Amino acid sequence: MTFLDTARVTFVLSSLPDGTPNDAEFWLRTNMLNWHPRLEGWRFERRGDRLVLEQDVPMGQLLACKVTRGRGDTEEGDAFGHRSPPHRLVVTGDATLSIDVHGWQDAKKDGKPSTVSGHVDSFTLSSPELGMSRDVQVYLPPSYASGTRRYPVLYMHDGHNCFDEATSFMGQEWRVDETAETLAREGIEAIVVAVAVGAERSHVYTPFKSRVNDFAPRADEYVAFLAETLKEHIDAVYRTLAGRASTGVAGSSFGGLVSLYGGLTRSDVYGFVGAFSPSLWVGDFELFDFVARSSASETRVYVDTGDHEGADVDDAANVVRGTRVLAHLLSGRTKQTRLVIGEGHWHDEAAWAARFPDMLRWFVEASRQV
Repeated sequence: MTFLDTARVTFVLSSLPDGTPNDAEFWLRTNMLNWHPRLEGWRFERRGDRLVLEQDVPMGQLLACKVTRGRGDTEEGDAFGHRSPPHRLVVTGDATLSIDVHGWQDAKKDGKPSTVSGHVDSFTLSSPELGMSRDVQVYLPPSYASGTRRYPVLYMHDGHNCFDEATSFMGQEWRVDETAETLAREGIEAIVVAVAVGAERSHVYTPFKSRVNDFAPRADEYVAFLAETLKEHIDAVYRTLAGRASTGVAGSSFGGLVSLYGGLTRSDVYGFVGAFSPSLWVGDFELFDFVARSSASETRVYVDTGDHEGADVDDAANVVRGTRVLAHLLSGRTKQTRLVIGEGHWHDEAAWAARFPDMLRWFVEASRQV
């Protein structure tokens, strides 16, 4: 008797990096099984000259997986041993997934090149609101050095993922700098301020009590830091258009959530919000009640999600529906709301990078419509 429709997925280790131990065993960890690094039945077996694993996987699973050598610290990485994106598969029937392993995270190498484009300043700023310091990067548009004009400013979270693959969490960046450099050739220019975060991310990016913040959210302190200490510093040091219409805030996941929360609670500061794949579920979906109680008649809001964000296709469909409900609530309480559903997009930096150009264009063009 079967209670679940499944498909047979064959995973093939196509290549391994130089230096892989000769006696190594290889296992597959997946989002389906809480990323456990060594589960019974998930070890690759040698078949002739191939390493193969066969498993029955539920139909509709949005599968993400990585190879390990049996421990979390031996997970595969990029060619420099840094974290890398998972391998992905939408399970619609029997399939084969070939996996090339480029490096191991317990064998890191120096020399991973920076991918920063254009001019980016870096500094550290103390936050009295948070009681800690924040690393900040500031992208300046190409014309900044040769003129006296002022520019709209977009504040972004997860700063380590914005400009540089070498510092990014999963080996992918938003390509904010490359996008800004490209749009600048059309005369669409902005200053982008990217604020890094550490282990306290789940506390400072979530405004509602939840298990993810130990029922002690600190988003109010973080929002105050951005809107007051950081903004005052940026406006004092750089040639900014400091008014509400020319000030935006954007981020993804928890960062999308805190962008909405900060943008709506401080609508005196922000005239634009970019909420990429916001974490709707935090605090038992309290965001919906928060938005329903909010009013930001001079604020434009961009909100999006991908159609592959979830454990399976049904879960992802619920995420899309929830995001549509969010956009509907926002549309009656803001100056303008735009909704984008990324087709074939997962919950990752590659998807957000693909959707970022249109959001940045809208922010800059809208800032001129004062």
